[in-house]
Formats: sequence, structure tokens, C-alpha cells
Amino acid sequence: MDRIASVLLEFPPVGAQLEGAQYNQAAVQHAKNVEKLLSSQELHNYAHQLIDHVHPTDHTISYLGLLVAAHDAGRLTPEDLLTKITTFACTFDSRQIRYFGKHFSAVLGWISSGTLFPASVAVELLTTALLRLDPSGSMFTSHHLALVKLAYTTDNIDAALPILEKDIVFYPSGKKFADSRPPCDPDVPPVGYITVESGLTQKVSSSDVMQYDLLRGLAFIQRRAWRAAFEALERVVTYPVKDSHACSKIMVEAHNKWILVGLLLNGHAPALPPTTSPGPAKAYTTLSKPYLALARAFEERTPDNLRAEFDAVPANVWTEENNLSLVRLVIRHYQRWQILNMRHVYTKIPLSQIRARTQSAETGAPLATDAEVEDLVGQMIQEGMLRGVVEHPDNGEPYLRFLDEAEGSSSRSSAGAESGEKDGEGTMTEAEFAARMAEAAQRIKGLEPLVRAANERLGKTKEYIRFLVKEQKEKERAERGAAAGQEYVDSFMAQVEDEDLMMGVASKY
Repeated sequence: MDRIASVLLEFPPVGAQLEGAQYNQAAVQHAKNVEKLLSSQELHNYAHQLIDHVHPTDHTISYLGLLVAAHDAGRLTPEDLLTKITTFACTFDSRQIRYFGKHFSAVLGWISSGTLFPASVAVELLTTALLRLDPSGSMFTSHHLALVKLAYTTDNIDAALPILEKDIVFYPSGKKFADSRPPCDPDVPPVGYITVESGLTQKVSSSDVMQYDLLRGLAFIQRRAWRAAFEALERVVTYPVKDSHACSKIMVEAHNKWILVGLLLNGHAPALPPTTSPGPAKAYTTLSKPYLALARAFEERTPDNLRAEFDAVPANVWTEENNLSLVRLVIRHYQRWQILNMRHVYTKIPLSQIRARTQSAETGAPLATDAEVEDLVGQMIQEGMLRGVVEHPDNGEPYLRFLDEAEGSSSRSSAGAESGEKDGEGTMTEAEFAARMAEAAQRIKGLEPLVRAANERLGKTKEYIRFLVKEQKEKERAERGAAAGQEYVDSFMAQVEDEDLMMGVASKY
């Protein structure tokens, strides 16, 4: 056991500050040594004893090896095993773990299985571990899909938001990231060490990526975060396909929900982005007819037509596609958008006029009383959908006053101050402005390695090189055309000048 302990504690060496190539060489060798111990039965016999003498932060590789051995040997009590997994997930060293990725992924698999921890704890542990591995959250891994599945199906979305709200920039690929720096270098982007070869992620497919964004969209819909849901679904809708006629079922599903979320977010049907592949764009027109018809009726501002389009589709269609609740919410929001669009015409309007000029798409009739209108407007204001205030003058009927941007920001700032929060959109002091600029500069600086890595990966793809060659040829062709056009203009002008000169000479005689 003493021999095993000496091997486990040899890295990192006490008192030595290893960096760069030295650290990389020592970490690679230590990972091999621990892997060799794992293949022997001896480590499994003593792992449950040794693990309490190894710190998970200082000796991450060794601790992880002991944790795997103790788990496989079944020598820890369930409570002790959960405690050690939790400790490891929250304290491992993000540099050392890059050299022992296969076993790290195994531990995350235990957590995401849903058999060891309550779902809420599992989601929180997965989120914590992934953020320690990649604080930028810019790299997609197979663990991201496991996380969003667990969070969405168990209704523990809030705990996963620090990951789900991150913008994915990189995806695992079979191509090695060309970078001379070792994985331990703090400036190496996550694409440089989170690879299939390192074991920190499994290979992912296009279906995995689309499923992740679809589930993200559903999670945001559940929280009524319409902007985030819209953007997540749009990533699926515009997912690039090689076959010009290809369109997967998951893309159509995302497109249907994207239309409904677009109505809730903007009050009108969204237009397909120009980056949408031709095949899916054509398929959406055919396969999303009920949703497109519903969107057109919503835009026509006729509640009867909207209700008629809803009733024309068999209820089981909405239900089978898991969109019935969302469609009903769109119908309920119809009157809200009628009220909201009044801001383009009025600065203030009596509640009685709102009641007379708007109708519920659910009933096809105006609300029964002004009090119901005030309740609806109050909900819109409270939810942040409407910037306005209902005022009750002493002599006159209550009315809705629409607030402009400055008033809206001021009111939100005041409300934030009362609750101890700062909205940031109101008037800022010079110090606050400087702090905001410093924060923005820091964010931009953090993007530099990501942009550099993205450009490097993009520059090595055949498709991008072909695109650059085509763009260069078109530019040269345009330049040649412009030059030829200029020669023609110069020749024509010279001819005109000669003719004018001859006419001038003839006129003298």
C-alpha cells in the first residue's frame, strides 16, 4: 500500500512549480502510472482507505483514480460514495483533469444516470463540473445533452441555466486542433483539450446538437423566456444540411414551435433567416401549414379568423406534437398584442376604449368590464411585456399611459432600487459607466482566444477554402468588369470630345 501511495502523491511534486512542457510531460506520465494502477486489483483493495488521504484539488488525477477503483470495488458505503463524488465534482483541478478525461466522463455518467442522486442535486453537480471544466461554456460536449435531458424531464431547469444560457461556439470533431501549446496552458481554448481523444467528451452527431438546442428551447419555453427560446429553436431551424432536399423531423418540430414562440415574442410570424438551407425551407412550407395559417390569422388582427384556424385543425394534431398548450397561449396573447400595438397610435387611451376596440380570441368578444381590462393591462406591465402605467384621475375615467424608453428605464430602475437590484438601463453615474465599459472590455478580451481558435479551425475546412476561392474569383471578375467598363467610358468620352472639337472647328467657317 505504501508503494501505491507514493505513486499517487508524486504529482504534482511538492515544492516544484511546473509549467508548460514540463507540467505537460509530468501530467501525461502520472496519468499513465495511475491508469496502470487501476488495471491491477491491488488498487481496488486499498482505494477506500487511501482516498481519504488524497486531496481532490491537489491530486485530482490520483483522487479520480481512487474514486473509480472504490466505486468499482463497492467498498464504500452509499453515503460515503455520494459525498466523495460531490466533493470531487466541486473541487477538481481543471488543468489536471485534462489528462484523465475518460474517467472524468465516467463520473459524470454516474451523476447523470439519475440513480445515485436526487435529480435536483445531479443537475447542480453536472452544471458545476462542466463550468469548472470550461468556464467559458463555449464548447459543446456529450455531457451537455445529458444535462439538458435531465434538467428538462425532471423540471430542474433553473440549476442548469448557467450552462444552458451559454453560447456554444465549438463542437467536437475528428480533426485535431492545431496548437503547439500543451493542454495545460491556461490560454488554450476549450477546443484544444475537450476532445474525443482526451476522453472529456464522446463523439456527438448532428442529431445530438439539434436535440440539445430543441430541449434548450423547450426549457426556456417552460420558463416563458421567449427571446432565449426563440434563439435556441432558430439554431435547429437553420441547422446546415448537406443534401439540398434533406430535412429531419426534429427540424420540423423546432420550426413549428419557433413560429408559435415568434408570435408570443414579436406579435407576428418570424421570417426564415437567409442562412436556412433550401431543403428545409421548402419542407417547412409544406409540413408546417397549420402553424403558418395560424400565424397569418394572428397577423390579420381578426379574432374570429384566428379561432377558426385553431378549430379547423383536429385537436389531436396539436396534442401529438406537444404544442396544444403553446397554441392556446398564443390565442390568449392575441388580445395582449392588440393592446400593445396601440402604443404606435396613442400615448394614452381610456380603459373603456381599450375594452371597445379589442377582443378576446378565445371568446371573440370584448372583455366584460373595464376592471377586467385593468387586470389584463396590469399583468402585461408586471410581466414586462408592456411599458405603461394605469392612472386614475380625480375627474375622469382611468386610462393607460404608454411610457417611452426613458420613462420605462427610469421606472424599472426605481423598482430595482427598491428591491436592492440595479437594472442598468437608467441614468448612470460616471463611475457606473466606467465600470460598465471595463466589464465590456473584459468580455471582449475573453472572446479573443475563442475567435482565434474558431478562425483557425474554419481556415482548415475544405468548404470554407472553396468559399474563399469562389469569393476571390467573383471579386476579380467584378474588378475586371469595372475596368472594362471604365475603358469603354474613357473611349466614349474621348470620342465625344473629338466630335465636339470638330463641330467647333466647322462652326468657325
